[in-house]
Amino acid sequence: MSYYFPPSELDFIKCKRCYYIKKIKKLEYRGTFPQVFNDFDRDQKNYFISKNANVLSEKLPKGNFFTTVTKDDMKERKKNNLTKLSELELPATIKSKELKDKKKRTFTIAGKPDLVVKFDKGYGILDFKTTGEIDKTKNYKYQLEAYAQILENPDNDTPKLSPITLTGLIQFTPEKIISHDSSSISQKMKMQYFSINRNKDNFYNRITELIDILEKKQVPVFDARCELCNYSREIAKL
Repeated sequence: MSYYFPPSELDFIKCKRCYYIKKIKKLEYRGTFPQVFNDFDRDQKNYFISKNANVLSEKLPKGNFFTTVTKDDMKERKKNNLTKLSELELPATIKSKELKDKKKRTFTIAGKPDLVVKFDKGYGILDFKTTGEIDKTKNYKYQLEAYAQILENPDNDTPKLSPITLTGLIQFTPEKIISHDSSSISQKMKMQYFSINRNKDNFYNRITELIDILEKKQVPVFDARCELCNYSREIAKL
C-alpha cells in the first residue's frame, strides 16, 4: 500500500484521532478558510512572477521564477508534438515518485508551490503568506520541505530540480491606508522574507509518524487537548 500526502496538511496535524478519522474514515470537519487569502496569494504571485527574485528581499540572490502549465495544456502540447515544458516551466501540480519512510513504507507527495526559482547555483521554493509580522516559518517547515522532496525526487511528469538550496516564506502584513476614493483604498503591505533551514531527516520522521497513525487498527483515543474532539464528545452526550 502506498500513502499520499499533500504538503499543505503536514504542519497542521495536531490530533491523531482527527487525522485518522479524516484519512481512513473520510470524515472531516471543514472550517471556513476565507477566500480572500487565496486571492492575496494569487495576486502576489501574478505580480512577482515576471520579476527577479531579489526584488522580494535583499537577502535573496538573483533568480528567475518558473511559470506553471496546466495538465490540459500539457496534453494539448503533446498532441501537437510540442515540448510539454520549457526550461522555466513546471506543471501546475508537481508530484514525487514513490518515496519510502523510515520503516520502508511507500508514499507520494503532490501539491502546488507558490513560487519556484532558479538561481545561478541551485533552486529555491518560496511561499506567500498574508499574516502578522512574527516569523511563521515553524508553522510551514514540513510543507516547504515536502515541495523540496518532490522536486528532487519527481515523478515522470515533473522536472527534476536539484539541489534545492533555499526555502522560505514571504510574509505580507497589512499596514496603514495611504489613499482612497469612493470605491477603493490603497493600503501598504509590509513584506518580509524568512528563511527555513531544510531538515530532511525531520521530514521523514514526520511522514513515518503519520503513517504509523494511519496503520492503527482502531480509531485513536480522544485527545483532551483537541478542541474538536472535546466538541464532538459534548455533541455525542446531547
